[in-house]
Amino acid sequence: MSEQSSSSQSKILLEVGTNELEIITFYLEFTDPNTGKTTQNAFGINAAKVRELVALPDDITEVVNSPDGVKGVFLLRNTTIPLVDISECFGYEVEHTPEFDKKSVVIVTELNGKAFGFISHGVDKVHRISWSQISPPPSIIAANAAITGICLLGDQTIQMVDFEKIAAEIDPAMVMRTNRDEKQSALIENKYAKEIVIADDSRVILMQVSSTLKKAGFQVSAHPDGQYAWEYLEGLRGAGELDQKVLAIISDIEMPRMDGHHFCMLVKKNAAYSKIPVILFSSMINDSLKKKGVAVGADDQVTKPELDTLIERLEASVARLNPE
Repeated sequence: MSEQSSSSQSKILLEVGTNELEIITFYLEFTDPNTGKTTQNAFGINAAKVRELVALPDDITEVVNSPDGVKGVFLLRNTTIPLVDISECFGYEVEHTPEFDKKSVVIVTELNGKAFGFISHGVDKVHRISWSQISPPPSIIAANAAITGICLLGDQTIQMVDFEKIAAEIDPAMVMRTNRDEKQSALIENKYAKEIVIADDSRVILMQVSSTLKKAGFQVSAHPDGQYAWEYLEGLRGAGELDQKVLAIISDIEMPRMDGHHFCMLVKKNAAYSKIPVILFSSMINDSLKKKGVAVGADDQVTKPELDTLIERLEASVARLNPE
């Protein structure tokens, strides 16, 4: 490795090691049904998911039989993008007027390689924070709402939106599934006696990945963020059960408390985990994030929702680290 590439790798590793992210805060205004007053709530999105911010387009094409919340599609630089009203997804009552719509901002995101536009009622600013500042939502909220985490910025409560959950509800192609048959599942079940440790903050995706891998024949241990998964692994290591129980680790990247890059780095820095592959499985694996994944030692990186690709590359990683 050249001196320049080594320096670049060290810089990336340093950035990843901070367990930090940049979030863009935005707000939604709605009418409180109990008081009739206008209320404003603040939300956040990982800046790495945001392609750009644009004004609410004048030309919106309605689509027949669209799911709730989808206002239609609009054209942005020769790309047709579905336009989603987050307020409707949350069940908020919003009084739309021409003046109100003028201040609306569309957050154009890229999720699983697809572009979506989400209508907000205004964007605040960019904040650089630590994942440790974001707490998982209470279980009653996590089970029913598209919220993956909550953090405090000054005296303001910021709710981190599960945009993948919203996208999966309006686009069937975003739902994860496997095409493997029962015979293939039986082969995997007989081949591997160990479990796959999964970390993902999206309750919906965690359930989808877990159930699909189980149907494919794998044993699974599921965790809602990197911190929980790391504590679970360290517990096994302390009990001397790590080698006997863990086949591989599959981790999302953005998660409360500890992100996937930091989680992967902790695993790869410890010799006890040398034969356990770590696969980063995320909706936001672009060139920049791939470099970070390489820097922290990830054995592979797969874009959601390609579950069959994930299984194939997981088996390849296991075979590479544990040759017969």
